[in-house]
Amino acid sequence: MWGRKGLIVFGVLVLLLVGAILLVYWTSGRQPLVFLPSPEHGLPAERTRLPAPGNRLVEHLVLHGHALGDIAFTLSLPDPLPLKQLPVVLILGGLVTGADSIRYIKDAGDNAIVGYAWPLPVRLHGVRDFMWQAPNLYHRVMTIPGQIVTALHWLMEQPWAEAERLSLLGFSQGALAVPCVQDLAAHDGIRIGWTIIAYGGAPLGALLAGNPHLKPTWLRQALAPLVDLLFHSLEPTVHLPRLSGKFLVLEGQNDGQIPEAARNLLREAVPEPKTVITFEGAHMGVGPDQMALLQKIIETSKSWLIENGAINKAPD
Repeated sequence: MWGRKGLIVFGVLVLLLVGAILLVYWTSGRQPLVFLPSPEHGLPAERTRLPAPGNRLVEHLVLHGHALGDIAFTLSLPDPLPLKQLPVVLILGGLVTGADSIRYIKDAGDNAIVGYAWPLPVRLHGVRDFMWQAPNLYHRVMTIPGQIVTALHWLMEQPWAEAERLSLLGFSQGALAVPCVQDLAAHDGIRIGWTIIAYGGAPLGALLAGNPHLKPTWLRQALAPLVDLLFHSLEPTVHLPRLSGKFLVLEGQNDGQIPEAARNLLREAVPEPKTVITFEGAHMGVGPDQMALLQKIIETSKSWLIENGAINKAPD
């Protein structure tokens, strides 16, 4: 009934399935950080000054890594620099540049504000382009935690940096990277004391399966287990139980991009002490009132950081 070719194809599929199951079992039982490229140290910075208000000095910086590639971020400092050291706030925003991540922050005060630039293309032109670039994209995604921790090492080495007050803020896509980044940073000797995880979810496969913008539906649902397998080392729930510090979780009440079950799973996995705040409306950056929501998110995040001693309050 099957024929020789049919049996061969069936056998290959069975072997692939068994191999995938064994790989998942093997990967899950090992240290997840082993599979990630290590941070690099002592990299020189290429600096470009950007236009900024009179009371801020803003620079675009690039660290030329070896295995990690170019690491780009935008740094905003008070101008002139005060004599005291500055708390450091690193922001992982959506898939935008570092300058975009910090653009809407007003009255930054005596704090160093840093926006990370993702090493990913902003847009891909169709399925064929995605398939052609898939291996390179996968490599770039896996370098993200190492890139960010490398940038943190550079920041902590600056004379103006107050290493005891370091905060990590992840919004939307950035929220998915925060747990892995914080775990890798701790493993590499950097302590992050305050963490904000905003508009995220877990596991990663569930986010793909529940994303209404990806078509067709059956394909994203079929790919979800593969995503969980390939990106297991980045999975937020793998790293969250290993973390310590203070945590703020921000959610959208009617978030159509993050399934409710995924929001709940991520929230429950965040360790204590944590504060959870739910905003009305859709996913951040989506809908007619997105700018008003963004300002609420920024002010809430800033207030929480000030109340918990993470940053300096700006003068009235």
